[in-house]
Amino acid sequence: MTFKAPLDLTVHNAQGLYDPANEHDACGVGMVTTLNGLPERSIVDHAIEVLVNLDHRGAVGAEKNTGDGAGMLITMPDEFMRATIEAELPEQGSYAAGIVFLDRDIALGAQQEQAIASIVEEEGLSVLAWRDVPTNPNGLGLQALSTMPSFKTLVIADPTGGLKGMDLERRAFRVRKRVEHAVGVYFASLSTKTITYKGMLTTMQLQPFFPDLSNPLMKARIAIVHSRFSTNTFPSWPLAQPFRLLAHNGEINTIQPKRNCVSAREGRQSSELLCDISQLLPLNTQG
Repeated sequence: MTFKAPLDLTVHNAQGLYDPANEHDACGVGMVTTLNGLPERSIVDHAIEVLVNLDHRGAVGAEKNTGDGAGMLITMPDEFMRATIEAELPEQGSYAAGIVFLDRDIALGAQQEQAIASIVEEEGLSVLAWRDVPTNPNGLGLQALSTMPSFKTLVIADPTGGLKGMDLERRAFRVRKRVEHAVGVYFASLSTKTITYKGMLTTMQLQPFFPDLSNPLMKARIAIVHSRFSTNTFPSWPLAQPFRLLAHNGEINTIQPKRNCVSAREGRQSSELLCDISQLLPLNTQG
């Protein structure tokens, strides 16, 4: 089977006086959390309110209904997952889940799923379930609609039950990096701890587009929201934020030297915890 080249988020190539490496960004970000450490529906509701109020920090193009990007990262909503995933899940922390952006072509999307499952097995894990993520594209601009992927939640676990917590988190990281390189698809997240909903949307479109975010069982201890102003790279579904673990919100004027620094050190990097690093290179996503 044939897949597209490894993931490259560069949307526009250098042309004339234009060089995408010279772009910059300035976005909006917010966080809501509990003090009691228990997942609550109110955290998600407040986070959505924060995101809507960050509309002035995001941007739109020529179409007012095509946003530069909006998203929400929340702690794993275990109660919601158990109610919506058609599989028996192990205890929280013993499964990893995340939304993957697949091709909208049904046949190609099925091939991508098979290729992902093969990599999951090679990493000693099992696919517990695939779930179609409900979406409501009504009101989206033509630009967003024309590039919109298909969304599926992947749930994986160690069939022996031995890997959990940070050990499973590291293995999920290996799965995600290998899939991105070999299959060329994008994971919004793949984690035991968090899950991310995001897209090429305005701040006010995120909740209507993903009905999951309105489900009463969607509860969280922490929620981080992001409204994108894409002056560093052009808008796209994968480049909407928040990021998975670490983020820099603002203009990174020295980003190219930092990328060069990481690339120059890849040949010397090793990790007993992540095993064969060569399968995960390049660490930086091109573009």
